[in-house]
Amino acid sequence: MVKSLKLDITPLEYAILPKHIQEDVPDRISIMLIQEENEYACFDYLAANEDIRKKAAKPVDEDCRVKMAEWCYQVVDFCKFRRETVGIGMSYLDRYLCSNKGKKALGDRKEYQLVAMTCLYIAIKLHEPLEMETSLLADLSRGCYTEMEFANMEQLILEGIDWRVSGPTPLAFVLHFLTFLPNNIPSSVEEAIFDYARYQTEIAIANHSFVKIKPSVVGMAALINSIEGMDTSLLPERVQERFIRTIIMYTSIDIEAVENTQASLSNILFSLLDEDGTKKYDKLFDEDSDEEDVDLSDDEDLDEDDEEEDDDDDDDSDDLSDDVDNDSDDEEDSDDDDSDSNDDDSDDDDGKESSSLPKSTHKSPRSVVRKPRSSRNKTSR
Repeated sequence: MVKSLKLDITPLEYAILPKHIQEDVPDRISIMLIQEENEYACFDYLAANEDIRKKAAKPVDEDCRVKMAEWCYQVVDFCKFRRETVGIGMSYLDRYLCSNKGKKALGDRKEYQLVAMTCLYIAIKLHEPLEMETSLLADLSRGCYTEMEFANMEQLILEGIDWRVSGPTPLAFVLHFLTFLPNNIPSSVEEAIFDYARYQTEIAIANHSFVKIKPSVVGMAALINSIEGMDTSLLPERVQERFIRTIIMYTSIDIEAVENTQASLSNILFSLLDEDGTKKYDKLFDEDSDEEDVDLSDDEDLDEDDEEEDDDDDDDSDDLSDDVDNDSDDEEDSDDDDSDSNDDDSDDDDGKESSSLPKSTHKSPRSVVRKPRSSRNKTSR
């Protein structure tokens, strides 16, 4: 697997809220709860627009989200941006698809891909110190979209989400909730809790079933799973209970919804721990391969070359539509990582630019998240 998907600790990623912000945490949480309840609320737009999807030859489905989330994480890792920026961009994507302007994209995978890429572009533009040029996006799409198409889509998205671009994310709630931990808890323990919680929020971001769940509920569920996995010598049970009670007191959060979400996240985590899955999971983060371009060619071009691509076992296209259309080949592709690494070496010899983005053939949500840093420490049971 490519190096960019490994865990690289950066000061921005693991920054703890400054003291002057900690003093205002209850008020900040109250505002975030109001935001997620009203302006930033989402619903299951795939189910709500089933009639549009049925009329389409290649409708958008849940696998499309996984693929685009994977691509977005590769981009931010390569550019060394905060991974939470992907969560912000996916929030734009969800709310745009919930709007009347975004319904059309659910029946057109090419347009859905354009929307997802533009949402990441907007998130980077607003929340990162560096801006990504539309010319770079056009290059990443391999000519599938022009700079003007990205500019026009940016306008449509901002209008569709009513120019609301600063909503709360699950990770933002996790960071604010962590300020309620007692001051005597070592910073290493706090970072370990945050690391495991962050890992679970990224799983939720890549999974469509969590779209309609409030960010506060996802963040709380991830946090509870994290603290329950800590050794009681590092985080005593009485401290855990008091910590959870404090959060509930300030948020009045729906405990039943939290427990259901917690169970869903746990099921996904456990599904990654089966014998066969463990091998693939370790391989995903431990194996290195050279960097190469992400292929984002459109559906029309792929339709003309379907027969040729079926005969080409070495084709590593990262196109959203190609990967989703060939679900039956997912298992075979995931088992060919070693041969893909060899292909990467040959691609480098062809003279590709060193700034090209890494690619991945993994389709499952585990391919879009990084292995928790704390798994290498003895802070969990």
